[in-house]
Amino acid sequence: MLIALAWRNIARNFRRSLITVIAIAIGLAALLFLWGFNDGVHNNMMRNLQQVIVGSVQIHEDGFFKRPKLTRDIVDLTEINSVLDGLGVERRALRVRSFALAAGEETSRGLMMLGVNADHEARTTRIASKVSLGRFVRNSDTNVCVVGATTASNLKVKLGDDVILLSEDRFGSLAAEKFELVGIIESGEMGIDRGLVIVPLKFMQEMLGMEGRYSEVVLQLDSDQLEPVTSVLRQQLETSGFEVLRWYDMYPVMKEWVDLENGFYYIFLSIVLLIVAAGVMNTVLMSMLERTREFGIMMALGCSRVHIAALVVMESLMLGIGGIIAGTGLGMGLIIYYQQVGIDMSEMMDSVERFYIDTVIYTEIDTEHLLITILSVLAAAAIASVVPAWRASRLEPVEAIQHLG
Repeated sequence: MLIALAWRNIARNFRRSLITVIAIAIGLAALLFLWGFNDGVHNNMMRNLQQVIVGSVQIHEDGFFKRPKLTRDIVDLTEINSVLDGLGVERRALRVRSFALAAGEETSRGLMMLGVNADHEARTTRIASKVSLGRFVRNSDTNVCVVGATTASNLKVKLGDDVILLSEDRFGSLAAEKFELVGIIESGEMGIDRGLVIVPLKFMQEMLGMEGRYSEVVLQLDSDQLEPVTSVLRQQLETSGFEVLRWYDMYPVMKEWVDLENGFYYIFLSIVLLIVAAGVMNTVLMSMLERTREFGIMMALGCSRVHIAALVVMESLMLGIGGIIAGTGLGMGLIIYYQQVGIDMSEMMDSVERFYIDTVIYTEIDTEHLLITILSVLAAAAIASVVPAWRASRLEPVEAIQHLG
C-alpha cells in the first residue's frame, strides 16, 4: 500500500521527480567512472611494481632488507622450497643483490647490482621486456651486464662498451670485474633507469664469493593470494630466521599514495552526496508541502503519524533507487567501454611512467568501492527524507486540512 501511494505521489509531478532522478544518476555515474579510473590507475601501478621487478613477496635472511649485507645470505633453500611447494607457488626467482660502483671511460656512478637467473625472471617478472636496446642477460653469459637508459647516459656508454663494476665480496674484500654492456633498459621508472645494473646470477656469485648463496627469493602472486600466502610464510619461516615482506612492506610510499588519493576521493564523494541529499530533500519537501491537506485528511481518517512518515521516506527511497539504477547503468557502461578501449595518457608519459603507470589506462572498479558508492547514495536519499518525514508526521489534522482548504 505504501509503495503504491509513494509511486502515485512521485508520478503526480513527474517532471520534478525525473529531474531529481537524472541528477542522482549523473552524480552517481560520475562517481563510479572516477572510481573506475582511480582503481585502474592504482591497480595498474601496483601490478607493474610487482611484475616488473619487485615481486609480490620477497624472502630474505632476517634484517637484510633494511641493512643489505652479503653476509646476511640464504644458504639452504630446502625449508623455503618445501613451504612454497606446499603452497603451490611456482613463480619465484633467486637473486643476489649488492651495492656497486660502476665506471665507464670518463665517469662513475653508484648502483644496485642485481644478479639474476634469466629463466627464473622470465616466469616471475617482466624486467626483460623493458630492454629497449640490445638484449637481456642469459644464463650462459659470463661478464655481461644490462643497465638503465639514464645510467648508460650518465656513464657515457653504449652497447658493446665496457663497464667496470667494483663491489665488496662476502668476505669484505674489494672485487672488480669488466663487463660488456649488452642491453639498455628504458622503463621510465627512475629507480630502474638510473640506479640498477643487472648481471648473470652465476657470474655474480663467483665474483663475490657467493657460490650456492642468495640474497633473496622473489615471489609473484595473484592479488587474492598475497595475504593468505604471506601469512603462512611468516608462520613457517620467520621462526627460522627469515623475513617475509610484501611489496608494500618494502615500498610503503606506493600504498600510502594510493590511500591518500582514495582519501581525496572520499572527500569528493561526500560533496556529491550532499548535493544528492539536497536535491532529494528539495523534491520530497516540496511534494510534502503541496500535500499538506492530503496528509491532514489521511490522519483524520485514522492513518498514524508513523505511516505518514514512512510514506515520505518511501518516496525519497524510490527516487534514490531510480537514480541508482540509472546511474549504475551509465557509470558501469562507461567503465566497461574504457576497460576495452583505454584512456590514452601518452601526453603525460614522462610523469606517469616513473610511477610504474602505463600510458594507456584501462578502467576497472573494485567491488568494495562500487558497493560503498551505491550504498552511500542510497543512504543520502534516506537521510534527505528525515526532515520532510518529521514535518509531515508532526502535522495536526485540523490545521492541515484548513491550511490548504
